[in-house]
Amino acid sequence: MSNAVRTDLEMLALGIVCALGLVACYPTPSYAFTKTGASGAAKPEDCDFEVIAKVDSSYEEIGILDSEAGAADDASQFKDTVRRQVCEVGGDAVVTEVVSSGRYVRATILRRKAAQ
Repeated sequence: MSNAVRTDLEMLALGIVCALGLVACYPTPSYAFTKTGASGAAKPEDCDFEVIAKVDSSYEEIGILDSEAGAADDASQFKDTVRRQVCEVGGDAVVTEVVSSGRYVRATILRRKAAQ
């Protein structure tokens, strides 16, 4: 094998090792829950909920989710990451706080108010 081919293979291997190292060091998104209101009845772990941009008067706050070790990069990843927590407290929706980098750093869990 020529030196040029061997050098190319070594550089490729080094690139793969570096890429894997970066992926391994990137923290998995996780969020800490702080209760701020009354929870609803727990829902199944795979329940569905809305991700909304603005709160209206038909909702009341259950709690806050703050990113702990990394934050989700998109709505789908965020929803998958927090689904269990939102469902456990009976959430119907979340309002997200997204920073300029596009990361979902905070959310407010909401439930629909009971009909009066």
